[in-house]
Amino acid sequence: MKTVVMRRLLCVVVLATACEPGNIALVEPGSSEGGVKRSVFTVRATVALEDSALADSLGWQEGVPGAEVHLLLKGTGEWITAETDAAGTVEIKGLLPGIYRVYAGRTLATDEAARVGGVTRAFGDGQTLELKGSTELALALLADRPGSLEISEFGFGAPPAWETNGSYLAGMYLEVSNNADSVIYLDGKVFGTNPAIYAYSPSQPCDMTEPARLDSTGVYVKWALAFPGTGSDYPLAPGEFALVAVLAIDHTPIHPMLLDLSDADFEIGGQDVADNPDVPNMIDVGLADFKPQQLFPTRSVFFLSEPVDPKNLTGIFRDIGGKPHALVPAQYLLDVVATMHIWPLRDAERQWCSPMIHERFDRYEGGLFEIGFEVDPALEATRSLERHFLRLEGGRPILMNTNTSAVDFFLGTRTPGRLPQ
Repeated sequence: MKTVVMRRLLCVVVLATACEPGNIALVEPGSSEGGVKRSVFTVRATVALEDSALADSLGWQEGVPGAEVHLLLKGTGEWITAETDAAGTVEIKGLLPGIYRVYAGRTLATDEAARVGGVTRAFGDGQTLELKGSTELALALLADRPGSLEISEFGFGAPPAWETNGSYLAGMYLEVSNNADSVIYLDGKVFGTNPAIYAYSPSQPCDMTEPARLDSTGVYVKWALAFPGTGSDYPLAPGEFALVAVLAIDHTPIHPMLLDLSDADFEIGGQDVADNPDVPNMIDVGLADFKPQQLFPTRSVFFLSEPVDPKNLTGIFRDIGGKPHALVPAQYLLDVVATMHIWPLRDAERQWCSPMIHERFDRYEGGLFEIGFEVDPALEATRSLERHFLRLEGGRPILMNTNTSAVDFFLGTRTPGRLPQ
């Protein structure tokens, strides 16, 4: 028997203990609460068309069996988790109307991997939609792709401001990993982000930013950092990673929940405090000065790319204030990660710009902040966003990359200097 789990803030609550996959009843269908009629939501998970040969090898022509489907009603902190049946379908009955985040993921078991060359594969897809009545949603799960240079972790936590006499952001960090099978030289590679065009505001509604958000030819950037080096100074072997700290120093004297990042490989610097002269600094190449808060995954799209100079890129989008954002063409992009900070006690009034980015680059953003600052700032400060481990190849870790951030990343405990296995 399978269970249906609703993940509440800081706890896990089992709602049902006798539910077969494919048929989940939270309350009696058709009933109402406060005069609001409950609905039936049917999710069908298939394999993306480009992976149809893989689906045939697995016998998944009808759909993806045993896929975990996750739902979150906007304005709440409760995730509902269900599982698809043998035909790749699940019905969730008794849902209230509203806007839902929905995503599905599946990782092959050992016996299934044996049918596809002994390689563990993963699949993912997701969507945001409004549930008004009984609704059907088709998700096309994309298989993981061979990686390159990838973002493997965001260490974004900061102590409560009242304990450090201000918002101390210098202890944040970024980790990048070589998920390929050959050496990658970091020299000149670019890390960029642009939360400005992915978040809704009354002065900049979603339909205004849609041409930039859904551009299939590339990703727009405002803040960007380039790795130093002249071409072959900073090699990264397969399975290795590089740690980029805001400041590569020991932060524990500032607050005990902070980390000693003095062994970082690179630092951003520029915080008007101690700098580590033994650690090379990243180079600010963006259209606006990079601030450490740009590492915080609120409503943002982050990317890694081949060397580019945003100031020389020709594709430009201007926001409501006329500030430019440069288009990094798709052929330069190595990794794209979309994230959204869910504030359960505030999101009821907020609008989401969805989708955040064209599915060519990320099929669904990771809404990974079930524990908000309103609940426990100290606990939030010790968290990080980490990419899931998928498999070992030749003794080196391969991290998950289904082009679906909601599936590929999880909210966990900080692990700078170590890849998950």
